[in-house]
Amino acid sequence: MSAAGSRSFATGPTAEAPHPLIDAAGDGWAATETRADVIALTPAMSDFLHRVSRERGRPLVVSGEHSRMTQPLREVLDDVGGHWVVRTDAGTFHDARTGALLDRAADVLALGRRPTEGAVAPEFLRSPVSTRLRIVVSFSTRHRVSRTVRLGGPAETLATQLAGEAPVAWGATEPVVAPWSRDELTAYSRRRMPADSRWIAVGAASAPYVATIAVARTAEGVEETTRASADRGPAGDPRHADLAADAAAALRAGATHGMPLLGFAFAYIGAPDLAARAVAEPAPQPLALFIGPPAVRLLSADDADLPRRWAGDFGAEQVGRPRLPGLLVPLGSADGGGWERLGALLRSADADKVTSALGLVPRLAVELARAEERARDGHPTPEGGADA
Repeated sequence: MSAAGSRSFATGPTAEAPHPLIDAAGDGWAATETRADVIALTPAMSDFLHRVSRERGRPLVVSGEHSRMTQPLREVLDDVGGHWVVRTDAGTFHDARTGALLDRAADVLALGRRPTEGAVAPEFLRSPVSTRLRIVVSFSTRHRVSRTVRLGGPAETLATQLAGEAPVAWGATEPVVAPWSRDELTAYSRRRMPADSRWIAVGAASAPYVATIAVARTAEGVEETTRASADRGPAGDPRHADLAADAAAALRAGATHGMPLLGFAFAYIGAPDLAARAVAEPAPQPLALFIGPPAVRLLSADDADLPRRWAGDFGAEQVGRPRLPGLLVPLGSADGGGWERLGALLRSADADKVTSALGLVPRLAVELARAEERARDGHPTPEGGADA
């Protein structure tokens, strides 16, 4: 809890705090304020997010303008409908996602996902001190419950492909300390079913890598969705030349686990520790897309020539099991071109079928839509906000 207490939010009187991290609360929300350099999904923060979302409404995390937020915390905050708000050194507030200026921290609740009017905080438009390129791969696969399920395969494979070695530790909150073990991850997930599980896996300090693993029991089986980020170095790093090839190789390897559903890889500009910063950054660039057998079957139901046509027009290749292949499509590089190619690919198929195919994995469909919003909105200016 911050020393400033609830008065720092200028929200008026609040109810007695039932959770030690609550600094202020109002109708349908509760907030915590921190001055940590890196805001992580600690046990206390995890409990705050879930308690507030379950009992009070939407959680707000308020930080200083130089704070960074870890990928696991950012994902959970999004999932529970929460917001990250920045209090600047001058005492003003703005939304960490869009830069939109706020009179009070709680005013973020009235913002749409893509505010297009109003002032943007100058702190949000500030150039970061250092930037590095990172590759982010999201992949979803389904396991049949009639077979012995062993989870964690995609996270391990992606770590090996992107960081050069398997994860070294895993856990439910940060910092993760348990030695990496697919068997233990599987056992803990099984004990929690039918409730969903979310886990974190990290790589060695010498090869920055972080992954979140969401496990859900569905009518079709057990779905495992992995979002992995790996550092690719600063500007001029020779690894940048191989980024598109590395993305395709990672998706190709991910398709060897279970029944692969959907996957995509993006190039992002970010911090060396893979954490998010509350500043405007260039939109992510698509590198490659994987469409699993169920989606391919759906897309080609009335267009049997689609796989062959995509192979000729977009360089799509069949990957995975020979009898049930998926399609891997190269898109672009960190320098661009991927959004145009992705748009052309999707327009070449029936729009309703494309929507249904992406809907097979709602979590990844939402992530793809958000990335597309960022690319469409472009860079924000002081005159108007944009999703960044």
